[in-house]
Amino acid sequence: MDVLVALAISIGILIAGWTYVSLGVAALPVWAGIVAWGCFFAAGGKTTGLTKTIAANLSGVFWAFVALEASRRFGGGLPVLSILVGVAALFMVLQAKIPALSFIPGAFLGAATAVSVVVGAKGTWTSTIIALVAGACLGYLSEILAGTMTRRAAA
Repeated sequence: MDVLVALAISIGILIAGWTYVSLGVAALPVWAGIVAWGCFFAAGGKTTGLTKTIAANLSGVFWAFVALEASRRFGGGLPVLSILVGVAALFMVLQAKIPALSFIPGAFLGAATAVSVVVGAKGTWTSTIIALVAGACLGYLSEILAGTMTRRAAA
């Protein structure tokens, strides 16, 4: 079986399950998991992509939290928030000097996802973190399943 077909099948099956569970009993933001899933592949997949995705996504959540919380403590307002978002972005780029945090897009996507869940959808930081980690892990699992299907078809 072609690798891309195997990957499409594994992702299709797993994402259907993810959607069912996250929108059902888990009550998690389904899109947050899908963002992390995409990050996993953009970071190169395999174990390295998994670790870089989780580290970068969660660092983005952290910087979003810091910016929003600092803005609240400093009285809020657009000028204050704008400066703090700029400072958070600065740190999300500078942290890329650390190998585990070198996937800059993952940090930005983690931050944007956190803000969309917490501020836009009135969700929680915890649900954001769980969904991002789950999505990265599902990306890894979909890659493993695709590899298994490809090997079995070749045998």
